[in-house]
Amino acid sequence: MNDIPNVDSMIYELFEFKPRKGDLKKMEIIMAAIDCIATIGFEKTTYEAIAKKIGTRRAHVAYHFKDKNDIFEGCIRYIMANYQQTSIKKIEAAKDGLEMLVNYAEAPFLWAEENPQQLSVMLLFYYLCTIDEKYKELHASIRSGGVERIQYILTNKLTKKVPVKEAAPMAKMIQNLVSGAIMDVTTTGNKTLKEARQQVKEQVLQIISR
Repeated sequence: MNDIPNVDSMIYELFEFKPRKGDLKKMEIIMAAIDCIATIGFEKTTYEAIAKKIGTRRAHVAYHFKDKNDIFEGCIRYIMANYQQTSIKKIEAAKDGLEMLVNYAEAPFLWAEENPQQLSVMLLFYYLCTIDEKYKELHASIRSGGVERIQYILTNKLTKKVPVKEAAPMAKMIQNLVSGAIMDVTTTGNKTLKEARQQVKEQVLQIISR
């Protein structure tokens, strides 16, 4: 880690979705499952379909994952780790606190542009959160972590630091702005991710300048 003053260990500690050693050994299966879910749908993503994708036997997939939900949760955790690597790279590239905030807001759009299949799987995840408490709890953890990271930047890294009592609602506003824009682009096609990214960047700067 470098000595740029706006980058420190605390913000890295707020990135909690890191692949465990065991997960790395399952990477091929997880990536094949993401491909299957994004191209043929969740229902048709079977052990057999995943095994065929990577040229192995069904038993090999079953050895690593006890059931389909276990595979799907592995996919979500892998996707979040991948997304957060994009965020970390953007944070490292920032020259000051304001650029750190803007870069963090832009990161989801860059991730989505580079990983359209993973975005499709996340949209399915959002639906499953409405019918499965386990996924809802996982998503709540993801969202809570995102707000904490934005709040940390607002209260610690900006030249004009945001008071703590104002930072939480502002952080949530920025998070909803980003996720809402990506959802709008994905489900309506009214604009491109690049156009939405620029619009969100301008809106974040407006929020900070109030």
